[in-house]
Amino acid sequence: MNQDPGSITQWVKLLQAGERDAARQIWNRFYPKLLKTASKHFRKNSDPATSGEDIVQSSFRNVFQGVMDGKYPRLANRDELWKLLFVSAINRIRSHYRAQNAQKRPVYTREPLETLDESLLIELKNPEALADLSDYMEYLFGRLDQEDPSGQLRQIACMHLDGHSSALIAKTLRQRKYKVLQKIQWIRILWEECHH
Repeated sequence: MNQDPGSITQWVKLLQAGERDAARQIWNRFYPKLLKTASKHFRKNSDPATSGEDIVQSSFRNVFQGVMDGKYPRLANRDELWKLLFVSAINRIRSHYRAQNAQKRPVYTREPLETLDESLLIELKNPEALADLSDYMEYLFGRLDQEDPSGQLRQIACMHLDGHSSALIAKTLRQRKYKVLQKIQWIRILWEECHH
């Protein structure tokens, strides 16, 4: 494949400027790769109403809209665009599985996330993917810092991700538990916005 990687960078700039034709060019370049990736992670899907193609189309639509709306001003090249599309698709797949599992009874039949995302975990073992994940996490934490320059939302998110209970977080920060729960909910909302 003799493709000029610089053309993706140009299309990203055009998309940021609101050029919809650039979206079609990016779609043509990345759609087959993202569909293959999404289908691999979506192979345990048991809902015939949703397919890998649905996930990919939704991811492209939301990423493109986000780029045109100025949500990703630092997006600069094909690697960053691919990371954004990849994470968007994986988040949608996880949300779909969570919704599916929430409808199942009894609770012990739910599959752990590790089972659902075996191939994703394998992919994340390579250094490049780990760097991508690190960049993405910093982007998410940066969004919290924008909302709360004091750094408290970041601190609560870190403790929550480390598995600390809301009661322990409240005790550590000398806050009421209901306040911590409100902030955890606010963090979820902010991060959901980052995905859409």
